[in-house]
Amino acid sequence: MLELLIANSLSYTMQKITRRSFVPMLGTALIGASCLSVQNKAVFSSIPNEIIRPNALKKGDTIAICAPAGGTRHPENVVEFQALLEIHGYNVVLGKNVYGAHGYFSGTDQERAASFMEIIEDDSIQAVFFTRGGWGCARILEFLDFESIKNHPKVIMGFSDITTLLNAITFKTGLVTFHGPGGNSSWNDFSWNSIQELLIDKDQVSYPSLQDHLLDEPTRTIVSGTTEGELYGGNLSVLCGLIGSDYLPDWKGKILFLEDVMEEPYRIDRMLTHLKLNGVFNDLNGIVLGQFRKCKAEEPDISFTLGEVFDQHFNSLEIPVFFGAAIGHIKYKYTIPLGLPVQIDADQRSIELLHPAVV
Repeated sequence: MLELLIANSLSYTMQKITRRSFVPMLGTALIGASCLSVQNKAVFSSIPNEIIRPNALKKGDTIAICAPAGGTRHPENVVEFQALLEIHGYNVVLGKNVYGAHGYFSGTDQERAASFMEIIEDDSIQAVFFTRGGWGCARILEFLDFESIKNHPKVIMGFSDITTLLNAITFKTGLVTFHGPGGNSSWNDFSWNSIQELLIDKDQVSYPSLQDHLLDEPTRTIVSGTTEGELYGGNLSVLCGLIGSDYLPDWKGKILFLEDVMEEPYRIDRMLTHLKLNGVFNDLNGIVLGQFRKCKAEEPDISFTLGEVFDQHFNSLEIPVFFGAAIGHIKYKYTIPLGLPVQIDADQRSIELLHPAVV
């Protein structure tokens, strides 16, 4: 399967991959073997009734490209993203405001929400991917019909500012959503293979720790142990903006994953403190820290390192915590489900699904 992907895939890599920039470029990033480990074993237990899993994708399905947040700065990037999906065998339709502009948004709040809901309610569309993040998803939440989203389940995948949509939708509807690449991401065989195994092959996937040379920061265990729970999370900065709202779950028994990009350690410290003061860490079963790309201090002589900030916040917790998962604004990234029960092993720095994420 991987050889076919290498032969047929159109790969492109980001020159910069941040929530603040959208400058994709064509390139290649091939890996000779899959870094996912598929577990061919029985499901641990029956999946809870309130969890809704979307249908798996298959060639010939229609994927919509949507722009619920920042506007597209370079129209050719949408063309490249569409071509990538079509080469993999999918029909592609574009949301109404994909090329729109309204300040730094792709449209007004109401226009962006309406475009997203139109895609959701179109039963000829099987998945929603996104042009980019940026900022703006939180502003459209009040205009979304979560009951309709629940009644029209489909694959919804993105990251960065899309963290808002993923967590709100999964919490409000029970629909499993997916933290994975968008149009401004690195698309290479590693990233596509993760999507293939999770969303197309319907595998019950394990996500092992990657070799350090494939990561921006090496993995390490912060608090030893193994635990289970439903997975929620995403971009730390974006998630902090939802604290205190009605769009996040009760954290009791959950496993929280976090990632970020271009935030200095003191800002990461401030955001983690915000979560702590809101009691988030008190109820969790475990924490997975993804990649925190370019989160370096501008004045290192008077700053804690990122690792020191993590130790200060997590060393005293009595739940498993590890750092460095291949999740975030990075070249080689896993696609992972929100709202699905998983098991994490902080000593192996791994995540394992307890059920397939799609049906």
